[in-house]
Amino acid sequence: MDPAELYQYVREKEGRLYPDETVMYLPDLPSDHPHKVEWLARADSTNRLVHYLIRLRSPLLILELGCGNGWLSHNISTIPGIRIWGLDRGNPELTQAARLFSAPNTGFISANIFKSPFASNSFDMIILASVIQYFKDLPALIVNLQSLLTKRGEIHLIDSPIYDNKEVISARDRTVTYYTELGLPEMGNHYFHHTADELKKFHPHWLYQPSGWRYRLGGLLGRTVSPFPWLYIR
Repeated sequence: MDPAELYQYVREKEGRLYPDETVMYLPDLPSDHPHKVEWLARADSTNRLVHYLIRLRSPLLILELGCGNGWLSHNISTIPGIRIWGLDRGNPELTQAARLFSAPNTGFISANIFKSPFASNSFDMIILASVIQYFKDLPALIVNLQSLLTKRGEIHLIDSPIYDNKEVISARDRTVTYYTELGLPEMGNHYFHHTADELKKFHPHWLYQPSGWRYRLGGLLGRTVSPFPWLYIR
């Protein structure tokens, strides 16, 4: 099975291919939804990202790589001065995104990022939300994306695990077990576990760490906060 088709099949088995009436309101979900806690964490990271963008107070052209059904691109598009493209491989979720969220300042495109339809120096920001785990060579991806940035552009990584070297073996074992129990063990060959060491040469700026005080404070206050780091690279 083609990796893109396999991914969509996994999404279906996990119950993550949502109807229009659900996608339109993400990251908000009804309290009884089986993915409610997961989306509370996504809401937390989205809220921080949106406030970061608002504080920049300047017109921005943004690319969201791996936009899926477009919910995050849509949330970002409501910020004044933002124009955004959502890019993904052709799939039903991308079609859904274009149907629900296309607007004068928002567009969706099917493309391979390594054969980018965009010119160099196009974007002020590129956002990768819960997507780096599907790219085998993360440094190669970052280098490719840097060519698309303006002089002061930033690449933001959110909602994905980034491991210490000592954690990778156990994380891979958990992934194999998960997809095997799901009945799709071959998906384990297309899910990758990236480390902080892979990013060191890019001198990343860490804006949020799940081991930091914000994460601990959120837990103490009974809030669901993101378990994943947030960083940017220029």
